[in-house]
Amino acid sequence: MADLPHGKQGTDDLWDAMYTQRAIRYWQDKPVPRDLLEKVIESASKAPSGSNLQPWVFMVIDDAGTRKKIGGALNDFYEGGPLKDLIAQGQQVEDKSQRLMMQGAQAFFSKLADAPAMIVPCLYQLASPTPDPTSLEAGSSIYMAVQNLMLSARGLGLGTLMTTGHTLVNDTLREACAIPDDAYPVALIPIGYPDANFGPTKRKGLDEILRWNTWS
Repeated sequence: MADLPHGKQGTDDLWDAMYTQRAIRYWQDKPVPRDLLEKVIESASKAPSGSNLQPWVFMVIDDAGTRKKIGGALNDFYEGGPLKDLIAQGQQVEDKSQRLMMQGAQAFFSKLADAPAMIVPCLYQLASPTPDPTSLEAGSSIYMAVQNLMLSARGLGLGTLMTTGHTLVNDTLREACAIPDDAYPVALIPIGYPDANFGPTKRKGLDEILRWNTWS
């Protein structure tokens, strides 16, 4: 698609949103109004799910103290293990896109608390297509909602990043947000007004990913 938008503005064009939805790891020091956060959660709730049971609860974290606690735990994990060295090594490679990705990863691990809000989608009361929240099939009942959430955020000019960082700070997250044992977090999504641009993304072409009728 030609003439795709590049910048920080939102868009009402669905195609523009899909084609320019970048992972945002830098945010302006500006709170996100709760009515906009409610809007992206409502858009998530319109997604399909197994047997239309809608087995989800979306934990929105906009309290500064709670964000600091979760972000601090993630930073401690980053500083205290081999991940820091791996990311540092990745920033030395020749491939520019790889270097930028590693720089973004460093920012995520060290500055998550700077995100104005975080969203933690949780599987809750899951029954279809499986009662096992750890299974691949369970994702089919919530990850479409996550994509709805992220596309609607893009439309509103809000940057998001789909991560599984919750798995690294699960105990802190559950304690800080009083998440019950029968709720299963599936992602940690920071959200805010971007301090980076939306724009065209690099993805594999149809010649690599499309098959008609048979694999060969």
